[in-house]
Amino acid sequence: MRNKNILAWSLLLILALIWGSSPLLIKKALVSLDPFEIGALRLTLASFVLMPFLLKNLKEIQKKDYLILFTSGIVGNVLPYFLYPIAQTKIDSATSGVLTSLTPFFALIIGVIFYKLKATKNNIVGLVIGFLGTLLLILFSGSAVGFNVDLFGLFVVAATMLYGINLNLVKYHLSHLKPITITSFSIVSILPLSIYILFFLTPFQSHVNNFNDFKIEFGYVFVLGVLGTSIATIIFYNLIKIKDTVFASMVTYLMPLVAISLGVIDGEKINEIQLLGMALILIGVFINGRKN
Repeated sequence: MRNKNILAWSLLLILALIWGSSPLLIKKALVSLDPFEIGALRLTLASFVLMPFLLKNLKEIQKKDYLILFTSGIVGNVLPYFLYPIAQTKIDSATSGVLTSLTPFFALIIGVIFYKLKATKNNIVGLVIGFLGTLLLILFSGSAVGFNVDLFGLFVVAATMLYGINLNLVKYHLSHLKPITITSFSIVSILPLSIYILFFLTPFQSHVNNFNDFKIEFGYVFVLGVLGTSIATIIFYNLIKIKDTVFASMVTYLMPLVAISLGVIDGEKINEIQLLGMALILIGVFINGRKN
């Protein structure tokens, strides 16, 4: 049992480091690469890594699952993976990392509206506090103290809303499938779309022809696609198997702390009101996750 707990905590910390560093990796890749190029290349790389897992579990999928799985791929992967790089052309990586913590709130809202999920008192209180923190982050952005609205943070908020929709799709329509099957199919099924965007809607081919000028940025996207998407997802589902979903969800609290720390180390300036907003979001997520 002790070894099992050590393994679980080790995997949780590794996962927090991987997902918490993703905003900084996106920031570094944006130095030379197009936002759509980053998203499409990340999805393409993840597809190739996950393809063996899909082939292994393909028989598990029923015909009625195909449309939901494809929709899950669009909502939970394609759109968010483009929204994050677009947002980070204007906002810093620390803010992006903290805003991602809004995912549980949107999962709750979608569940209440469409699936008759009952919200508890803690859910409502956490929701209000979390969104107050979000407003502070968006309305008081930048290193200077004062009102300096940056609506690009709403792209991350939109991504977390899509994540919330996807979590409900998986929970209420795909619970009979193994998590790795859901992930691998939803990402691999959109490979043709990812490749089309990459080769025809971004400067990818030109960048490949001048690979030496862009190899560092391509390296960041490689880590995002292989480690931050494919391997991290596999770690997450193994963590659920070893412990449970409640324990695995603790990554929601640790990931923003990693993102903030790495952002500050990289020279990002965070003002007092932003810190207050970040703290409110984390407090809101914590309260939302508590039982009444």
